[in-house]
Amino acid sequence: MSHSRIVSTLLFATFVFCSTLAWSQATVDETLETAIVYVDVNHGSDSNPGTQLLPLQTISAAAVLANTNNQAGIGTKVIINPGTYRETVVPPKSGRNTDLPITFQAAVSGSVIVSGADVWTNWKTYSGNQKAYTNSWPYQWGLCALDGGGIYPEEDIVRRREMIFVNGVSMTQVMSISAMRTGTFYVDESHGTVYLWPPSGTNMTTARVEVSTRSSLLDISKLTNIVVRGLTFQYANTCRGDAAVVATASASNILFDTDRFRWNNSAGLKLQTTTNTTVQNSVANYNGASGMMGYKTKYDLWENNRTRYNNWRGAQGVYYDWGVAGTHFGYAHDQTVSNIDSSYNQTFGFHWDTDNQNVTANALVASQNQLGGGFVEKSEGPVTISNSSFCNGNPYSGPNNLGFELRNSTYVTLTGDTFFNTGSQVYVTGQAGGIPVTNWETGQSYNLISQNLTTTNNVMVGGTSQMLFQDGSLGDSDWTTFESTLASDYNTWWNSTTTKAFILPVPNNWTKTDFAGWQSTTGKDAHSGWAQPHNAGAECTLSPGNPDFWLITTALGGYQTVTRGNSATFTGYLIPLGFTGTISLSSDGLQGVTGMKGTWSAGTINNSGSATFTVTTSSSTPTGSHPITLIANSGNLTRTMTVTVTVQ
Repeated sequence: MSHSRIVSTLLFATFVFCSTLAWSQATVDETLETAIVYVDVNHGSDSNPGTQLLPLQTISAAAVLANTNNQAGIGTKVIINPGTYRETVVPPKSGRNTDLPITFQAAVSGSVIVSGADVWTNWKTYSGNQKAYTNSWPYQWGLCALDGGGIYPEEDIVRRREMIFVNGVSMTQVMSISAMRTGTFYVDESHGTVYLWPPSGTNMTTARVEVSTRSSLLDISKLTNIVVRGLTFQYANTCRGDAAVVATASASNILFDTDRFRWNNSAGLKLQTTTNTTVQNSVANYNGASGMMGYKTKYDLWENNRTRYNNWRGAQGVYYDWGVAGTHFGYAHDQTVSNIDSSYNQTFGFHWDTDNQNVTANALVASQNQLGGGFVEKSEGPVTISNSSFCNGNPYSGPNNLGFELRNSTYVTLTGDTFFNTGSQVYVTGQAGGIPVTNWETGQSYNLISQNLTTTNNVMVGGTSQMLFQDGSLGDSDWTTFESTLASDYNTWWNSTTTKAFILPVPNNWTKTDFAGWQSTTGKDAHSGWAQPHNAGAECTLSPGNPDFWLITTALGGYQTVTRGNSATFTGYLIPLGFTGTISLSSDGLQGVTGMKGTWSAGTINNSGSATFTVTTSSSTPTGSHPITLIANSGNLTRTMTVTVTVQ
């Protein structure tokens, strides 16, 4: 048998094994729930016994009663009637808890909302702007703690947690009165006042104005055999890095089924230090950081979920890539991921970040994300991703988009996947010499250099000026390690606009070569072809939700350093999501800085496009960092991003 036939046979065997392997998951026996507790926010009372005729009023009271039943050897199903429950639910736990299950279930799926916001009234017209309103502000939350990571520091807007919704529509937070436009609000903590400029035509005497006041909606800690089904969790003002709903502290056998996590300031759902968990048939859209997260999980199953339009809070501060994704995992061991759509996120679609081991993922769709559709970094593997699509699609989603990125990871397998119309379909980068990583379970240490990548039966299609494979920053010896352990065959490669669609570090760094050059340099893809595939990327043609647009810049383009008298230039990209119209560009923050001015290259943009914002300084400009808010407005939609010029 030839060497190539042996390789292809081994690859096929590996694919069959990984694709059929399923790790453990939540297996809650709900037939053991012999008691039923009813909750009705509109007609109940917490002094009631919780029967169908005399329901409780809060989910929290039902959780206490269910816990009492649990300690008495009785499993409980909590049936929650339709309504909005403005509370934080923390199911109690003690050393007397048994393994009997507790289910929290909506009487009608999707009709129960657990909200972090309260309704505010008594808004007064603002004398400085007859279209805006004011109210007293009793909170002194200040800035959330720093993430402690990322290449650049976080802008203050990323560390804010205030949110306001008018008739169910999110208002954009700005950092000064002068930055306000239609659809925005500003909180002046020092004077105890909030300013709100609602959408045009809003009747503030009848409008439902909801202000987020609670950071946590559901906290499942140190419990086992819990089911959460059919509930919606929204408007939690959690600081970045945490989530509106968490299961943590050795919680096990936890099932989230048909739930919604939407419009929370940070992540929607986070599983941390859990075992045997399942998240299925659920949606996490429009969250300020990640949609769904897992951290130090073991035996977790994620299937039939959707995570879209996440990291809007981070995008306000050009903070796209630190510890965030539509679907984000870190330190996942023995994990199964299946049939998940993670698209339109202002960050990565899927991100496996550090010490991921024994991961199988199948049938993923990552389309039109601002950064890479898929990203595996600092992971020892094995990680197998099959039958999935990583695409830019149409419309164009910005200058940062990649198909799949690999960084300092080993034993990653991509098989049966489609990579379509992104800046680079497969992008391999790394820290030269490796990155040390420790397995959180075994304590084993690794120095991870990207190697043992397997690509087989994939379709890779690029558009104008787009690469099919690109080596980013591997050193010479690291490239030798990567290339010598690469197993790539039976793939289809294609770019109709250029034949030189491969960027390699040999013979010189950033050498462009064609498919034949790729084959001869690497010695791979002997049975692969350079041919146009039929209907490639069709599965990535998605329809966005409500008309909207992004105001973004390049991934690392939010900070410029200049000496006095020089200028800095930022490029703003307007990315439409089902949007058509004229967008006006403006700025805020320069008016108080001596000798500093800023101008847009264009005052308006129709539908989509880009414009440059140039900041000029003079000999009198004070040194230090000066944040500038760039503003894009069209009708009731206002989108912002904060950039910084540091003057030396």
